[in-house]
Amino acid sequence: MAADKKESRGARFFSYFEGRRTRESTPTPHLMEELNAPKRDVPRWSRAFGPLGFVLVMVAMGVGCFYLGSPAIGVLFCLFGLVPAVAVAVLVARALPAVFGPQRRAGEEELGPYLGGGGDKRVRDMSPGLFEQEREKIEWNRAEEADRTWRWLQSLTCGVERVETTSDDGCRLVGRAIACCPTSERWLVFAHGYADNWRAGLTYARRYAEMGFNLLLVDLRAHGESDGAWVGAGWLDRRDLVAWCRWVVGRAGEGARVTLAGISMGAASAIMACGEGDLPEQVRACVADSAYDDFWDTAAGVVASGSLGTPPMPAHPVLDLARVFVKLGRGGYDVALSRPVDAISRSAAPVLLVQGEDDKVVPERMADALAAAAGGAAEGEGNELVKIPSAGHCCAVFADPERYWEAVGSFVNRWS
Repeated sequence: MAADKKESRGARFFSYFEGRRTRESTPTPHLMEELNAPKRDVPRWSRAFGPLGFVLVMVAMGVGCFYLGSPAIGVLFCLFGLVPAVAVAVLVARALPAVFGPQRRAGEEELGPYLGGGGDKRVRDMSPGLFEQEREKIEWNRAEEADRTWRWLQSLTCGVERVETTSDDGCRLVGRAIACCPTSERWLVFAHGYADNWRAGLTYARRYAEMGFNLLLVDLRAHGESDGAWVGAGWLDRRDLVAWCRWVVGRAGEGARVTLAGISMGAASAIMACGEGDLPEQVRACVADSAYDDFWDTAAGVVASGSLGTPPMPAHPVLDLARVFVKLGRGGYDVALSRPVDAISRSAAPVLLVQGEDDKVVPERMADALAAAAGGAAEGEGNELVKIPSAGHCCAVFADPERYWEAVGSFVNRWS
């Protein structure tokens, strides 16, 4: 009887974790699934001051040694505390302008970073871990699109017009307008990813033009020809994209039908722009390819893994010190504010999320989080989620162009 009683208690204990419910009476995941789930990196200002605390402790111990008559040991304690902390702070301060300051190093390849001469290397770098056949398919589709886009550009009669606008904070922004469908009210505003420029949008330009879109391919702030002290990480860029949408309405008139689109950081910027209360009502749809849900979490993963080609290093305190320096710098802001997952539920336009299933920079779980925040399986208020197998970061368009453009075409034709 005692054994039966003990067994029933154990069964009740495990059944509690197996089927426990939230206050809304919705079953929560199994305990082991929760324990094995990826842990999000949450920003904490205290981490930035961890090195300072270490320095103070070591210096205090050094002072104590001086007081007790052991100056040599005291000096060692002080050096042990000061040298590593100062070295890390200097390293971050020196590297930050190159990594997060103005990004002017994007090449002037006429077809951009994906379709230009270095495109094969770019898609290989963005799609590690794929089988050889999968890489060959991506490279073949990329080369084919490059040829078609080149011939399309040569056939244009409207030319590529350099245009400017100004953001809320006075930042001068530059873009390229291609009014290739002058009788159409459709306009695409396209935002590129980190360290690229407007030419990245040429990867998508021909297909959108065939759907009747005029094109505005922008340089995000601190990229290309646009001004800016720091990369916007999507947070500052959201206001810039609102300004660009106003520019389109001013040029095309009140009857304009605008689609916001972007890749990677540009996709995150587009989502957050759609969450702004003063977004022009002419913005009808948003296409977000490889968008992160939280910049801080993404940056922590990139720093720790080196998934963008940088040497892997501890995310903390490197990222925390960078956050402090950007916040205190001229034109600075808090990078941790960039959270598209908070903005997507406020989006004034339906959002199409496109995600490569083999993305190592923006993991698949981020698309799932955005979809959940948008409304269920991204089906609330017209939102959609499309996942493309065997596709790395921003490479879904090459991994399966037929499915990609079928999804995009169906979405924009429905809403824009």
